[in-house]
Amino acid sequence: MEIDQCLLESLPIGQRQRLVRRMRCEQIRAYYEREKSLQRQQGGVKVRALPTHRKKHHVRFRPADIIQDAIIHHNDKEVLRLLKEGVDPNTPISSGGSLLHLCARHDNVFAAELLIERGLSVNLQDEDLWTALHVACVCDHADMVLLLLAGVNVLLQDINGSIPLDYAIEGTETSYILRKHLEENGVDVSSMHAMKIQRPSTMLSDVRQLVASGGSLNQPNEEGITLLHIACASGYREVVSVLLQSGADPHPADNNFWTPLHLAAKYGQTSIVSQLLRHGANPTLLNCNQDKPYDIAVSEPIADMLLNAEESWQQRLKDPSAPLPSTDQRYDSGSHDLNTPVKNLNPLGIPIAKRDSLLEKCAMFREAAGALRRQPSQDNGLDSPFGSGASKLEQVKLMPPAPNDDLASLSELTDSSLLYEMQKRFGNDQIYTYIGHILLLVNPNKELPIYSTLVSQLYLSSTGRLCSSLPPHIFSSAERAYHMMQQEKRPQCFILSGESGSGKTEACKHIVRHLTARSSTKGFMLEPRMKHVNCVLEAFGHAKTQRNSNSSRFIKLLTIQYCDKRRTPLRAHVYTYMLEKSRLVHLPAQQHSFKIFYLMAEGLSAEEKSALYLNNVLAHRYPVIPVK
Repeated sequence: MEIDQCLLESLPIGQRQRLVRRMRCEQIRAYYEREKSLQRQQGGVKVRALPTHRKKHHVRFRPADIIQDAIIHHNDKEVLRLLKEGVDPNTPISSGGSLLHLCARHDNVFAAELLIERGLSVNLQDEDLWTALHVACVCDHADMVLLLLAGVNVLLQDINGSIPLDYAIEGTETSYILRKHLEENGVDVSSMHAMKIQRPSTMLSDVRQLVASGGSLNQPNEEGITLLHIACASGYREVVSVLLQSGADPHPADNNFWTPLHLAAKYGQTSIVSQLLRHGANPTLLNCNQDKPYDIAVSEPIADMLLNAEESWQQRLKDPSAPLPSTDQRYDSGSHDLNTPVKNLNPLGIPIAKRDSLLEKCAMFREAAGALRRQPSQDNGLDSPFGSGASKLEQVKLMPPAPNDDLASLSELTDSSLLYEMQKRFGNDQIYTYIGHILLLVNPNKELPIYSTLVSQLYLSSTGRLCSSLPPHIFSSAERAYHMMQQEKRPQCFILSGESGSGKTEACKHIVRHLTARSSTKGFMLEPRMKHVNCVLEAFGHAKTQRNSNSSRFIKLLTIQYCDKRRTPLRAHVYTYMLEKSRLVHLPAQQHSFKIFYLMAEGLSAEEKSALYLNNVLAHRYPVIPVK
């Protein structure tokens, strides 16, 4: 049985797994039939079965290798199982980095969050002093960048003196997120770049002062690193030239047996390799990985120079009077030096396991872009959901999906565990959480950039199912209710309950906004009218309390009628119940009456106040406090 690979990848994951399993069974069956036919052709020779008493040999892999493979293939259940069984989150990988570097390389946000929760530091650096944020920026993994920004030091420099922002491609979402984060924390990006440019000249002047004072140029630090190591790794040609001309040792080794020649060859510093070889650097020394400088050369000119230098070095061992290896003078200008990142991280092909979880999200982004392009221009100012500046870049800050998005999936359901998860999510501005099909909201009491038109468009779905690539949101619940109404052909109901100041009124506005925005242009015309109605309701039915400065003092039932054929909202009705009329004659302590009196006192002209006998507002029993 054969099937086209593109067709196989287009199938749902469950159907694909069943089909692949059946194909494997058919392949095994065909193999056994072929073996039996070969035995019959050879005269019926039977293969003697192995004795059953022999011990079976099992191939066992280390847990550290298994968890790395699970992270690469996005096998999140396996990662969670291994961590529960006690696998050390601080397990290093081959590059000297942590498992978080591997997550950043393969954009495994779920595994990264698990590792961070178990105490893995986000500021760990590999052998090139790269943090996981450096890797995420080179690969342009915006979700990983958002996760790491919660605790990473964005100013940590790698061996080239570059911060993660230096590797983010200009104009990408990753670059925008990092620049915004630095601006919010008061970091001047331009001054940092100026300091980076001045760094070679600063080191050059310091080295010249050291030479003039007669200081030691070969003094290593605790890790065995000398000034020549630093200058070669950073590509400071003039500093290297001054050190070598002043008598610095051309081949000192650090604690890992890396020489300056190793570093210059690894980081593509062709001119520095040429200088070191002319001053007698040994090209045959091995580092801790048993590599010679030639083995880790990143460019052909460097490899050719080192290969010729090794041959010359072998001749000098036989004949000490042989000359030093000659190098091409055209390399001294630095035009052949590599300015690429120290790591060559080519784009990865997305595995099927990752692709399945991103298909729906990518489709939503395409639908959102198309919907935004199709919208006509609006000229009614703030009454339009898109506003007059629809072409402006909207700020969107959605947290990536997390394991605790649905509290019903927790292994332990107690009051303390639920409160702990809610507090942790609230600290990350994750105010929405599922409990099964119930959406729990914690009022942040501040503005969050998660209600823009683009976010509303992201939660559009053709089926109404929850998207695993998006976090919980009020828009998701509104979208599900809309599809349930279309599929079941019966009304759907939202029940918003909570204490005063919990955000019920604002949540109702967001539901209405998403339901009207997902419909045709006629649906957009309904929302401005509902906003005007809400203003009247708030004036006569809202008052200031101790907990909430705009508290609803009545129960509201809002109904929206849809056209069955066009699937667009036709009209809306607002019914009010249980208005707190006693507030007019008796006010609780430290509370206000309805807002309408304060609005009149603030907005009426002197003539209108005189006609309504409101010249002396202090004579009335209403506490007159200006409303912002």
